[in-house]
Amino acid sequence: MLNLTYYTRDNCQLCNEGKLQLQLALSELRDEVVQLTEVNIDQDDKLQEEYMVRIPVLADGEEIIQEGMLDFVTIYDYVKEKSKQ
Repeated sequence: MLNLTYYTRDNCQLCNEGKLQLQLALSELRDEVVQLTEVNIDQDDKLQEEYMVRIPVLADGEEIIQEGMLDFVTIYDYVKEKSKQ
C-alpha cells in the first residue's frame, strides 16, 4: 500500500486545485491501493514553518512528489510506478 500525505491549508486556491488533480488521478488508478492523509498545516506551527510558501505539497513519506502546482500526469505516473515495486 502506498501512503501519501497531502499538506494543505484553509482558503488556499492552489490547494483546492491540487486536491482536484489528486482526486482525478487516484480515481483513474482504481486498482492501486493508496492511503491518503490530508494534513492542514494551520494546525501545527512546525508544519507551517516548513510548508507555508510551498503548499500544496504531496509527499510519500519524506519524499516530496510535487509542491506548489500539482498536476494529474505527475501524480498518476508516480503512483503507477510505485505500485509496480
